[in-house]
Amino acid sequence: MQSRQFRSRLPAFLACATLAALAACADMANSPTGPEARKSPKTTPPPDTATTPATPTPAGGAFYAGAYLGDAASTPQNIAAAIRGFGTMTGKQPSLVKTFHSLNCDFTATGWCGQVLRAAASTGATNYVALDLKWTGAPATGLLDAIIAGQADARLTAVARGVKSVGSLVLLEPGWEMNGNWDFAWQGVLNGGNANAPVKFAAAWRHMVDIFRREGADNVRWVFNPNVGNSVTHTASGASSWNWYANYYPGDAYVDYVGAHGFNGPAVWNTSWQDFATMTDGTAADHMLSDLAARYPTKPIIIGEFATQEGSAGQKAAWITDAYRRMRANPRVVGAVWFNANKEADWRVESSTASLQAFQAAMADSGIQTAFVPVAPSRTMLASN
Repeated sequence: MQSRQFRSRLPAFLACATLAALAACADMANSPTGPEARKSPKTTPPPDTATTPATPTPAGGAFYAGAYLGDAASTPQNIAAAIRGFGTMTGKQPSLVKTFHSLNCDFTATGWCGQVLRAAASTGATNYVALDLKWTGAPATGLLDAIIAGQADARLTAVARGVKSVGSLVLLEPGWEMNGNWDFAWQGVLNGGNANAPVKFAAAWRHMVDIFRREGADNVRWVFNPNVGNSVTHTASGASSWNWYANYYPGDAYVDYVGAHGFNGPAVWNTSWQDFATMTDGTAADHMLSDLAARYPTKPIIIGEFATQEGSAGQKAAWITDAYRRMRANPRVVGAVWFNANKEADWRVESSTASLQAFQAAMADSGIQTAFVPVAPSRTMLASN
């Protein structure tokens, strides 16, 4: 399954989209809130022919449904109304609201990015920030080496202080889809493309977290979200590949939540249709969801971005129903962020009446919460703290 590269972003997952209408905002031009157009992988993965198991019965328990609401909605002026509007449309307000920002961002009360986070928090939602690791003056190549060497320390310190000043809880997802192959400057393929690249990513992540902790940003929880599968091998390579997602993991003491990004977009990437189980845990996905649960047993799982395009009549609706049933039946999965934007495909839940009705039915689950309750910070695992 392909990830939505940073808004192109991932799936743009990583790619950030610039909002021309907001260019006048001081820190917004360099701090997009939406992913850029998702860049296509360098090669096409083979079809996944694994048999999908029957949909399990939901097990219950608290679950946090989140959403990315699109570029136009993710502004200081629009985001609060967009959050409430999404809640009215779907029957439940999202407990997690994702926006995209860079290290150029000013997260203080007067900064554009800071105003976005404060407006979102005013609705009762928890901010989920995808943090682009580039900044003005960053090197064209070797981004991870530069971060490790301290070249981003001034910006990281400013961002840490700004996020701390928000006051409310912030989930922070730096350098998402680090194992992807779509030109995000922090991805392993652009930082050596060998076994040293994941080591550099993990070191850069720890350096970042150490700065936030030094600045007392205790309202942050750290989310590790690679893209499903292996964008270099496109098969279940596991630890035999230098680009295996687990090689990028910075350590339990530096991560609060783990997860993955994944999108079902056969018309976008010329692949076969994939249901949720195949997309997140099939052969092409390197069985990632199962491996995350087994490898990191103390870390709750949050699917940081996911969605599907429309298919034949009723196919997207059935996909949505199945996806939420599977997540609700998996006690390790505590949340998921729907990528509600019309970009490479129309990923929105309202892309059809049937799809919206399926999403509304999923949100009717009483176990899906509107107020996020975080785990204790991972810093408690450090003997020095």
